[in-house]
Amino acid sequence: MRMMYKIFLIGLLGIFLFESCYDDKGNYSYHAINEITVKHDFFGDTVLRMYSFVDTLRVFPEISTTVNNDPDNYEYEWVAVGGDPTIGGQYTLGKEKDLVYPITLPSQRYSVYFKIQDKSTGLTTISSLSLQLSTLFSQGWLVLGEGDDGRAQLDMVSTGGEDTTLLKNILQEVDIQEWGKPTCVFVPPYRPAAALNYIHVGTDKGTYRLSTSTLLPIEGAHLKWSFYDVSAAGECVMTEAVQIMGYYRAALVDGNLYYTELGGQQTCFFGSPSNHYKGDYDLFPVGDKIGYSVKERGYATVLYNKRDGRFVYQQSGYGTPIGYCADMPDRVGDPFFWKPGYEYVTTLNCHKGSGSTYTILKDGSDFYLYSYRISYSFGIIKQLMVKMDNVIDLDKAEFFGASNMLSVIYYTVGNKLYGYDFARKKCELLKTFDGYEITSFLSDILVQTSRDYFYIALYDPSKPASTGGTIMKYEVVDDVDHIIIKEEKGSEWKNLCKVKSMAFKSR
Repeated sequence: MRMMYKIFLIGLLGIFLFESCYDDKGNYSYHAINEITVKHDFFGDTVLRMYSFVDTLRVFPEISTTVNNDPDNYEYEWVAVGGDPTIGGQYTLGKEKDLVYPITLPSQRYSVYFKIQDKSTGLTTISSLSLQLSTLFSQGWLVLGEGDDGRAQLDMVSTGGEDTTLLKNILQEVDIQEWGKPTCVFVPPYRPAAALNYIHVGTDKGTYRLSTSTLLPIEGAHLKWSFYDVSAAGECVMTEAVQIMGYYRAALVDGNLYYTELGGQQTCFFGSPSNHYKGDYDLFPVGDKIGYSVKERGYATVLYNKRDGRFVYQQSGYGTPIGYCADMPDRVGDPFFWKPGYEYVTTLNCHKGSGSTYTILKDGSDFYLYSYRISYSFGIIKQLMVKMDNVIDLDKAEFFGASNMLSVIYYTVGNKLYGYDFARKKCELLKTFDGYEITSFLSDILVQTSRDYFYIALYDPSKPASTGGTIMKYEVVDDVDHIIIKEEKGSEWKNLCKVKSMAFKSR
């Protein structure tokens, strides 16, 4: 009986299924998919190269649809996403089909996405293009000097475009009440963590930090906000800053030495001054320049203790001392001793050899050049000490520089430029700039280091300070008998401020 019941049910189910199939009249609704196709030459592998604050991004895509041609059925959006992790950012450029966008984005590489949404289905089609942005102030020489009121003025010799462009008084619209006389401009030569990647403009009323992308003051622009203890910050007058690749930075602020390691994302990097000995917090005065390696990761910086007349060093966390200075040891047979007791003149860094640092000292009317190398593997290596015989008016020198390839020191006296070959102990007058004052000198140790260039800044006193400055670029010619320099063609820049300091800004 149970078997017959099961058979009956199965048969009934079969009839139901048959009837269902039989009654199917084909009443199905099939809807074609609305395919959206976007065409434009910019979409794909092409990289657009444009300039912020100069160019306008114009993209008029061709759009075809297979079903719905009603333009009101679609929503559009253009979005740019930055690819540089130190800048980043996502920006909406427009919400119309055709994009006309006067570019104001920070300079970096972007992926620009064009989104089309079918409102009837909710489906979105995305196309993309690549955009590499620069600005006229993306690359070039930042020039800090005096304006007509004696306060700091920041100009730029821009090399970011097809032609060299002079940008005048970049910060004239910036309301900084305590903007004082210029001291130095510092541009990080390597890119550390974003929090530390700022341009520093030093004045005698304080130092201010600028965005590398916009050249505008950041939030909390004053350098005091870089101190862990803001209440301990002084005037924050920066006069010197150096950076050892992307690892280590040292600066002279208010005459004291500060340092930081550049790893991580810390927003503050100034603790306590380091120009003291371990266990002794009596700060000693140091020379106005920092000795460091421009050629390798030598983690030490060298300064001159003017109070005690001796060389000292400060090292990063990869060695000692940390947070203070120490005397360097002397050994019998060394070419010189680290504790001469002489008066400090200046310190210079260059690429000669494996990277050399020179410190010039004075004893009465005699001058001495100390040469040493700061090595990552071998520490601080003494090279030689030379008595600088046959120099001309070195006691009156204002600005100094060093050759990257030759045993030559440059110095200026009034409107005259001298070269001193310390190997041959020969001094030569290289150039007299009649009608000008020399206001600054820079040996190129960071930009075109494979050749021997230097820059000299001049000022015409018959013109206003804001426009009377000139920078000239020279190359040193290797000659057996003489120190020969030649002017670099196309590298004379006029109409600048009265130059105090200059630094190169790369992309």
